[in-house]
Amino acid sequence: MDMISAADLLLGLQIVISVIVVVVLYHILFIVVDLRKVLRRVDDITEQVEAIILKPIALADQILAKVMELMEAGAEKHHKKKGKKGKHHKVIDG
Repeated sequence: MDMISAADLLLGLQIVISVIVVVVLYHILFIVVDLRKVLRRVDDITEQVEAIILKPIALADQILAKVMELMEAGAEKHHKKKGKKGKHHKVIDG
């Protein structure tokens, strides 16, 4: 029986390590592909939740804008009525 030389042992280790690295890279490839699928699903769910949350907020914003318009219109009418009464009063210089 021949003895295994150090060079043969190192060559065998390099081959084993190369095979292990190829297998690990292969698994990493599948992990990345699966991770992309999961992230797409999470993104879709996030968009749906965002739409669910933003619709009532947008509706409340529109209602608030209409209420503010009505309040401003009412305030303008109120100021116009006061302005007409003020014109009829005499100004007395002291």
